[in-house]
Amino acid sequence: MTALVMVSAAACSSGEAACEEAYTEATMSVAGVVSAEFECSNNFGGGWQRADVVIEAASEEEAVTVMDGVLKALAGSPGLEDAWATPQGYATEDGSITVGPNALGFNGPPNIGEVREHYGITPE
Repeated sequence: MTALVMVSAAACSSGEAACEEAYTEATMSVAGVVSAEFECSNNFGGGWQRADVVIEAASEEEAVTVMDGVLKALAGSPGLEDAWATPQGYATEDGSITVGPNALGFNGPPNIGEVREHYGITPE
């Protein structure tokens, strides 16, 4: 079972394909990510991303470490805008371990700008 989550965000102004590519590239660069698929939509003046992030972890602690890496990778990606959202959850293939950003001290799923501020990351 995978974690299919819907996250709302500002529209992907640089185009849906570029949005999906930037999210996927950053997420897949993290050790422990088995697969990552993003779908971005820019319809009717608003936008959203659907994320399916599957991780490999033997414990919740390992899953949180992978999620932390993903959030840092997303924050460092210059192709992602501050207002865009991050995935709500990360799960193992069998669904036995699922974690979310609250495990890292966030009050709900942060947007990219909040993650950049939290970690002090400025994309290059």
